[in-house]
Amino acid sequence: MERVRLKVHVKGRVTIPKEFRERLGIKEGDHVEVVLMEDQRALLIHAPARGWLEDMLDVLRRVFPDKSTGEIMNELRRGWEEYEGERV
Repeated sequence: MERVRLKVHVKGRVTIPKEFRERLGIKEGDHVEVVLMEDQRALLIHAPARGWLEDMLDVLRRVFPDKSTGEIMNELRRGWEEYEGERV
């Protein structure tokens, strides 16, 4: 395992060393995820570009944390039907 110590700059920014970026295939504009482990260690993950649908589902999963994707979609359909019914 390779390890490097990073300095936190203004606004919490850190620079991932070039060697790490190259080996992970991280390019300017890419997204990375940092996962805080139970033992307080952080894990950096290269997160390839995702589509708008995956991003929207992430938001909806936070709004409806105890529901499956199917249940979320049903909630949205019901809400849309109610909205459409009010417009008539």
